[in-house]
Amino acid sequence: MLFCDTPVQSAVAAVIGGLVGGLTAVSLGLGTVGVAVLAGVLGGAGDMIAHLVRRDEQFEEAVSRVRR
Repeated sequence: MLFCDTPVQSAVAAVIGGLVGGLTAVSLGLGTVGVAVLAGVLGGAGDMIAHLVRRDEQFEEAVSRVRR
């Protein structure tokens, strides 16, 4: 499958990670770029962690392809 088979999970995890990252960056007094970078990094990490915790078959297959 070309696209993610759990798009809602990915969206929710990314939004929650982005909000946490954005709020953390604002509370630390970072500028606009810092807020965007931290929100993006934590949003992406949240999505990856959700796939790892859930042991998503499609994600595991993609990881094994990258490792080869």
